Amino acid sequence: MRMVYTSAPDDLFFSARQRLMRRFDRWARRHRRPVDLFVIEALLDHRWSDGDGLLGRWQPEDVEEALLDWFPRKVTLPPDQWASVVPTVGAFVDFLFDQDLADRRCADRQLLHAALDKLAAPFADAMADQSRYGLAKFWTTRMLDEGIDPGDQVAAERFIADLHAGRVAVDKDLLNQVMANHLLGEDPDRHPPLPLVAVPDDDTLRGLAAESVVVRRLRELLQWLGDGRTLTTTGRLRLADARELVTVLDTGDIVDPMIGDRVFATRSSDELYVLTVLVAWARAARVVRVVKGRLVPVKSAAKVLADPLALSRRAFTALFDLGEAVCGGGWAESVLRWRFDDAGFAVTMALFIAPEPLKLDELRQLAYQAACDGLGFYPGTEEQERGWRQSADNDTDRLLDQLARLGAIEKNVAAAALTPLGLGLLAGHLREQGVTVPTIQQLLEETAEVVVATATGSPPDTATVLMHAWCARNTATASSELRALAERTDDAEHRRLALTYA
Repeated sequence: MRMVYTSAPDDLFFSARQRLMRRFDRWARRHRRPVDLFVIEALLDHRWSDGDGLLGRWQPEDVEEALLDWFPRKVTLPPDQWASVVPTVGAFVDFLFDQDLADRRCADRQLLHAALDKLAAPFADAMADQSRYGLAKFWTTRMLDEGIDPGDQVAAERFIADLHAGRVAVDKDLLNQVMANHLLGEDPDRHPPLPLVAVPDDDTLRGLAAESVVVRRLRELLQWLGDGRTLTTTGRLRLADARELVTVLDTGDIVDPMIGDRVFATRSSDELYVLTVLVAWARAARVVRVVKGRLVPVKSAAKVLADPLALSRRAFTALFDLGEAVCGGGWAESVLRWRFDDAGFAVTMALFIAPEPLKLDELRQLAYQAACDGLGFYPGTEEQERGWRQSADNDTDRLLDQLARLGAIEKNVAAAALTPLGLGLLAGHLREQGVTVPTIQQLLEETAEVVVATATGSPPDTATVLMHAWCARNTATASSELRALAERTDDAEHRRLALTYA
C-alpha cells in the first residue's frame, strides 16, 4: 500500500485514505480493538493537507501537535467521544507496525505509545478549552449547542440572522481569541511543497553566470564608470555618455534612428531602452548609486562584481524591482508596472514548477492575472479588457527578454523554459525567502518510497539523476528496499519505477 502522498492531488489522496481506513478497520476488528474511524480520517487529512503527506512516519511531536493543537482547533467531536481518540491513535500506531506500513524513519512504537500515554489528560483539557477553537469549529459547536443542525441551510441562515440582530449572546473576548487562532492557523505565507529539480552546483552556476549578457554588461558598465560620471539635472545619463555606452556595452539600441529617408535625432538617454533598463538594474542591484548628481560605483560591491554568480544572484533579486524601467510610463502603461514583482514571481515560479517549457501565451495570461489580483483591479468592458491585456502582454514580453538576457530562461517565439542558471538563481532566491527547496542531496538519506514518489513527480532527467544517486549512496540496501516497496505498494507507477532500479 502506498504511504507517501506529499503534494498528492485530493482525488488521489482521498481514495487512498479510504482504502487505508478499510484495511485499518479490518485489522482492528480482528484484534478486537475498538476504534473511531473518523479520528483516523481526520488525522490522515491533517497529515496530508497540513503536513508532509508521509502517512507512515510519525514522531512524538507530530502526535502532540495533532492532538493538542489541530484537533482542538479544527475537529468537532461530542465530548462523549473524546475518550476514544487517544486509544484509536494508539491502535493506528500498532496497525502501522504490524502491517509493515511504518516508515523506516518513523519513531519507535514504544516511544509513540509513551507520548500518547502522556497526552490523554491534556487532550481532554484542550478539547474542552473553547479558546483553542478555530472559527469554523467555534460556530459549528455553538449551533450544535443551540440544537441547530449546521447542515440544515434554513436553520443555519435563521441562526446567522439572529446573530446579526444581536439575539445570540457572544463572548467578545472569546471570539477575538478564536479569530486569532483562525488567522494564525491559516498561515497565508505557507507554500505548498515544491517539486524536485536538479540544481547545478555553485561552480557550474558560476561558469554559466560568467556567460550572462547582463552580468557582462554590468561589469563593463562599472569599468567604464571609473570614479563616476556626471548626470543631467534630471538624473539621466548625459547623451554623449549614453552614445558611448551603447557601443561599449553593445546594447543594440539605435541612436538617431532612420525611418524611411528621415533621421530622428536621439535627444535623451531615456530613448535608449536597453541601456536605460541596464542602468536602473545596476542601481537596483546596489552596484552603483547616485551621489550629488553623479553616478558612482558602490565600493562595498567590489566582491560581488568579482564573482559572476554573486552578481547574477544580486541581479536576479533586483529584477523584481524594475517595473518602472522595464514597463515604462505614460498614458499606455500597463498593470504590470504597478505589480511587476507579483507578475515576475508568478512567471518564474510557473517555469520552475513546469516539467516542460510553457507557452508564451500561458505566461502572459499568468502575469496579467497576478498583476490584476495584486491590484484588486479588473477592467469592466471587453474593450477595456483587450486594451489592458495588450499592454500587459507587451510588458510580459519585456520581462521575459530581461530574464533571457540574464541567462535565466531560454525562449523562442512560442515557449520559454528556465535554464540551469535560472533554476539555480530562483532556488537561491526562494531559500532566502525561507521557502524549502528540495535537493537531490537531501533525498539521498530518504526511504525508497519517498525517493520513488518524488521521482515519479519530477521531470524525467531529474528522476533519473535522483534514482541513480540514491542507489549509489545506498548500495547495500537499495535493491532490497526497492523490491520490498514494489511488493507492498498499490501504486502501479511506483511499482514500475522500483522494479526498474531494483
